[in-house]
Amino acid sequence: MKKLTLLLLLASSTAFGWGGRGHDTICRTAVFLLKEKGLKDYLRNKPQMMGHLCNMPDFYWKSEGGDAVKYGSPAHFIDVEITGMNPKDVPLDYKKLMAEYTGKENQFKKDGSTIKFFPTEFGSSWWRVDQFSRRIAALKPQFEAAQAPANRKEEQDNELPYNKLVYQMTTDMGLMGHFVGDTSQPFHTTSDYDGWATGHGGIHAYFEDGVVSEFDGDLDALVLKAARDMKNPSFLKPATVLEKMRALSVISTAEVPKILKLDPIIKKSTVTKDHGMEVRVDAERQPVSVAFKRMNKIVLNDLARGAVLLANLWDDAYVKAGRPKVGAYKSYKYPFTVEFVQPDYFDIPAAKPAKTEDKK
Repeated sequence: MKKLTLLLLLASSTAFGWGGRGHDTICRTAVFLLKEKGLKDYLRNKPQMMGHLCNMPDFYWKSEGGDAVKYGSPAHFIDVEITGMNPKDVPLDYKKLMAEYTGKENQFKKDGSTIKFFPTEFGSSWWRVDQFSRRIAALKPQFEAAQAPANRKEEQDNELPYNKLVYQMTTDMGLMGHFVGDTSQPFHTTSDYDGWATGHGGIHAYFEDGVVSEFDGDLDALVLKAARDMKNPSFLKPATVLEKMRALSVISTAEVPKILKLDPIIKKSTVTKDHGMEVRVDAERQPVSVAFKRMNKIVLNDLARGAVLLANLWDDAYVKAGRPKVGAYKSYKYPFTVEFVQPDYFDIPAAKPAKTEDKK
């Protein structure tokens, strides 16, 4: 089936994600891959909550508009090609990257256009994960100063300082999971995020939503098995959060050409200009059931890598926070909505003052 799209501007890759089911599966699965007993025992009856939090940046934050979209949405991807670098060679100081590449030619477009606002064009998923990891680690002195619940009344008191810290830590872990999941999705690691440069227009949603939706109700179990079958994966070997995220991105990026080869297209997509508007026609494809037979193993491994790394980063953040006694908090308070967290690894431009009319 053909799909026609009229655009004045190129769509941003922030319009896409793993899809709700994929993100949910990654966070649910990560719970059962944890090594730290105290954290695992606490979260093992909360996989549904972690799956919900894992989708918060897509389903809630993006609906908020404003800064949540302007500065939050680009944190869902990383488009290394605009710099001409390979993912493995990207330096990890974000502000230095901004200073070096702002104003330089976009090496992906190669049309003479320059990089204007680096965070929007390059993305920052690696640094977003690191931000939430740092937020959790920074809770250590507060946990040390607070008193854990001492009785049944206190263990269910949502206003007890110790319990509020546990709630905050759990929430940040779930939010972190979204961006780990984004980096495990190959099309979140390339500037050609929807296949238009290669004639595969529309591949992003077809892969992440269409193919994923073809799995039966045992998706979580299949991903958990694939994750447990991964022995000493290379992306866990680096020492830091940013290095691990970069290592995962290298693997995800390398999968893009493999997926494109498996894409069952009948007719390539096209991009044309008409009276100043961009006209895009999606590639014609065979039914998604055909793609599922070809791509299901890749999808399982991508989701499994996301879950494995997420569990590792959760364990690491929990240890850095001092291994707090999270199990002492017995409340079932649920984070239906979470306030947007502003990125902290680049300077947010100051808002321009509103214009006012002179009164005479």
